[in-house]
Amino acid sequence: MFRLSKGELMKVYVDFDGVILDTDSIIDLEYSKVNNIKRSDFVKNYNWDKLVNEATIISNSLDNLKNSKYETYILSKISSMNEGIAKVRYLRDNEVFTNIHLVPTQVSKSDMVSAKGNILIDDKVYNLEEWENKGGISIFFNKDNLDFDVRGNKNTKYKKINSLDLLCNDIKEYID
Repeated sequence: MFRLSKGELMKVYVDFDGVILDTDSIIDLEYSKVNNIKRSDFVKNYNWDKLVNEATIISNSLDNLKNSKYETYILSKISSMNEGIAKVRYLRDNEVFTNIHLVPTQVSKSDMVSAKGNILIDDKVYNLEEWENKGGISIFFNKDNLDFDVRGNKNTKYKKINSLDLLCNDIKEYID
């Protein structure tokens, strides 16, 4: 385990959508089929129980979370309580008992938990920028090993990974 200067254990926060499960591609496909509805309303009202059970698990992410060598938390933005409940149920049904922090979409992840000295693994560049601005360590995740996030923003400064294998191995090379 890594320690901060005050002796606190360094925490690793892992995003859900696009890091643990590939929910974004299903949402994007289904949203492309509708008209006259804002994306935020579509996501808010989507059947999240169905979505999490149909989404593809990304690169052994569930096993990596179960076997993490680090103090690991899931930090996921949610548009509705239905989304949050579906994510929690999915993880618990798959025997992932990591602590989960659900973040309303209107709130920054770094306002929900302390970023200072802690790691965030996320697939969205703007979340990583906010995290770093609050003193955190950011790691860019892209399942296809690309340098762009799902919104088309280019990652130019964060170390990149395409699996959560580092949770079970030495994480030092990603934070130096």
